[in-house]
Amino acid sequence: MKLALLLLPLVAMATGVTCQKPNIVIMLADDVGWADVERHDPEMRTPNVERLAQRGMFLNQSYVQPTCAPTRSALLTGRWPYTYGMQVNQIKGARLAWLDENLKLFPATLKELGYTTHMIGKWHLGFCNRALLPTSRGFDTFYGFYSGAQGYFNHSGDSPHAYDFRDNDEVVWSARGHYSTELHTARAQRIIREHGDHHRPFFLYMAYQNAHAPFEAPQSYVDRYCSHVQNETRRIHCAMVAAMDESIGNITDTLEAEGYTNNTIILFLSDNGGPTVGGSSNYPLRGQKASLWEGGTRSFTLLAGPTLRHSNVTYDGLIHAVDWYPTLVQAAGGAPPRGLDGQAMWSSLQIRGPSLRNKMIYNIDDKHRRSALRWGQWKLLKGQPASKKLGWYPPASLLERGIPWEEVPRRRVPRWQLFDIQADPEERHNVYRNRRNRRVVRLLKRDLRRYTRKLRPYVEAPRSDRGNPRWTGGVYSPGWCDL
Repeated sequence: MKLALLLLPLVAMATGVTCQKPNIVIMLADDVGWADVERHDPEMRTPNVERLAQRGMFLNQSYVQPTCAPTRSALLTGRWPYTYGMQVNQIKGARLAWLDENLKLFPATLKELGYTTHMIGKWHLGFCNRALLPTSRGFDTFYGFYSGAQGYFNHSGDSPHAYDFRDNDEVVWSARGHYSTELHTARAQRIIREHGDHHRPFFLYMAYQNAHAPFEAPQSYVDRYCSHVQNETRRIHCAMVAAMDESIGNITDTLEAEGYTNNTIILFLSDNGGPTVGGSSNYPLRGQKASLWEGGTRSFTLLAGPTLRHSNVTYDGLIHAVDWYPTLVQAAGGAPPRGLDGQAMWSSLQIRGPSLRNKMIYNIDDKHRRSALRWGQWKLLKGQPASKKLGWYPPASLLERGIPWEEVPRRRVPRWQLFDIQADPEERHNVYRNRRNRRVVRLLKRDLRRYTRKLRPYVEAPRSDRGNPRWTGGVYSPGWCDL
């Protein structure tokens, strides 16, 4: 028996198997659309995203929520946002809104498994009370901003405007005038270099600001990567995405230089579809950010890791943001907490096996009276899937080459729609009234009624003058709400 135990490490070395927990890096892009990467629009320049895809797999049916904060909450809680009142993004400036403080987040579970946990970039899950801050919800360190949007150079947050850049509790005034993506990248590289202990795993949550409004990028990125883009709006958007791509390259290069590549899982995804008003595109998918169309909810997603058996492949299984919490806990050798809505899929992803998810809730939005549900190939929509922009929007440069802009007047969108996403991923053919689909419609409506019973109703979050930054030196700060 003793001899067998002594031989186990040698067997592991010989077979390439390691018992060491993997490092985990999540790179979350902001408002980067389906056609905002080189793979889907050759005019874009994202060589490091493509290099990551070649190392791992492209997830062709990876879904998120239609807007920023709901996706972040789904990712970090493993639960459908509509069940805890996050079906609509309300976390803005001095509003009394936050992610339910009673929900246990992904980094807290990883800490229990022995991980050090670090967050960089956009938090956007509430900050009016210190108990809501990243370092109170499972992260050892935080370097970034609390709000949902800010200037890339002046770091002024949204409504009312205020400075918003922190290193843990400290305000980083020296960040003024420096491009946030470059600052965030430098901190990520520093964390990796200073980690030191290869026997203790780390989790890095890199929540990029790119390519959310305002539309700003250093001229150097325009000149190096995007000067060939004729449309000015698309050119700036291209530069913002290129800045993110360069950051991805710098971080992955640092992981390699420090000897972590062979034991690090990297997940890259976008938080929602791109907003077409800002030079983004989700073409040929329908719709944009804030819609329940595929263009608002289907996320360009990549996964790379040392134990994935296949590389440079496409995975067509269904997966949602809620699944990443249990999936990555499983990858770390832990047991996902009970009660999560997400499915633990690491075992399936490793071998490129069938997805464990067959049903999915796009959203149940009682404010806008719209919902969408998926069952296998079928997608049922109820209500107007978007407040505006119901059509298909190619990149601006393609429009200039004659590809048509296809808008759909709101009055022509029926209350109920059914699409076969496998055969019709662009959602062009509503088959709701097809008699052959009556059973599918009946079952999906039944499921929608059942899921709606778990809805926490939308309540408009009021603004609080106590949260006005004029009381705290012009800086977004916690301490103005009770939980």
